Amino acid sequence: MSTDRQSDPALIRRCLAGESRAWETMVDRYKRLVYSIPRRYGMDDADAEDVFQNVFAILLRHLDQLQDQTKLSAWLITTAHRECWRLGRRKPKDEPLEERDIRADAPPDALIDRWERQHIVRTALERLGDPCKSLLEALFLNTSQPGYEAIARSLNMKIGSIGPTRARCFRKMQTILDEMGYTPDGATGGADGG
Repeated sequence: MSTDRQSDPALIRRCLAGESRAWETMVDRYKRLVYSIPRRYGMDDADAEDVFQNVFAILLRHLDQLQDQTKLSAWLITTAHRECWRLGRRKPKDEPLEERDIRADAPPDALIDRWERQHIVRTALERLGDPCKSLLEALFLNTSQPGYEAIARSLNMKIGSIGPTRARCFRKMQTILDEMGYTPDGATGGADGG
């Protein structure tokens, strides 16, 4: 089984066995998720990089102590949140961070669940590959909401093929999400991506 498609617990076992490729895969799998936390706090590139490095350094030190390896993404989100808070506390007084933006307590479970679901869906979309990835992004992630004609032109597709292609892409996406253990309520079966 490819390390890229392994469940988090299987990937963690390989990391604990000292396989550097497994660690690279884990960092690659979760880098967008971890970076998204300091970015939501409005941190600049340097601070976001500090948070990112600290989170993965902490993970490396505590990898063998994770209580529930199927909840790695939740652990990363909580750790990133705490690192943002710590970094915010260390900032000089002339660089205040809004108290309402960074609090000492962990984010609510609903927020963690939403971030996990977003990460899983993004990961599935990446695995989908083109042309499905490009089509679904154009249809649902493009903030300008172009019409079918503009999408057909930009993707070099016939306008009449967008609907049937979209249906096939949805089926492929659902298969990938099922393999990852994703359910619409955000619960995962510990499969890869969360």
